[in-house]
Amino acid sequence: MSYREVVYDELHWRLLRGLRGKALRLMKPLADHGLNPIIYGSIARGDVREDSDIDIFIQYPVSSAMIELYLQEYGVKPMERLLIQATPSHVPKAYLVIDELTSISFPLCKLRRDEIGFYKLAGQIGYEELKADLRVPGMNKQLILIIPTPRGHEELPVEHNVEEATKILGVDPATLRNRVRVLKRRRELGRTGVYRKLEIQRDKTFEEVFEELLARDPALRRRLRTVE
Repeated sequence: MSYREVVYDELHWRLLRGLRGKALRLMKPLADHGLNPIIYGSIARGDVREDSDIDIFIQYPVSSAMIELYLQEYGVKPMERLLIQATPSHVPKAYLVIDELTSISFPLCKLRRDEIGFYKLAGQIGYEELKADLRVPGMNKQLILIIPTPRGHEELPVEHNVEEATKILGVDPATLRNRVRVLKRRRELGRTGVYRKLEIQRDKTFEEVFEELLARDPALRRRLRTVE
């Protein structure tokens, strides 16, 4: 077991504060209406870069029209509305794209337990935790466990330290091994496209498009039946 410490300089702390501040402003209208948004990935962990995404997520189906209304009340208007389904076995999600690096998303049907687990593996925090400047451990796409420290973070390669990583993350070892398998495969195959990506026109809601897809896609109907 080999930990490596990374110490953040002032530029890193400033970048992290800026990204977290932007995330807080976007999460506030959702949190104020009781939607319990989370932010996950590097902003939750702290290991941000200039090109880090701000990924805000609501973990259950909600009315897309209401979300857009809540954001509009705070002067936020998405530049793009996308329905994305990563693979035939994954839940379709609605994405409100705020800018090239920022999105708010939510599932269009109930998530399976393993899909919910993905966010915990990556590191996730809620609005109040973000306000309190909390950082949490999580695994990045390079299969490195990021463990926040007062000076920055420590890194632990997950693939050969699964048991230790599961204790730190508080997840089932099988869930973590499966995620490692998926990320390794993606790395070996290179970046692959998504199964389905549709731009939603302004005269349609996400829910209307989802119902149209359900009516003509047997695989999507089967996916709905696999929810635990």
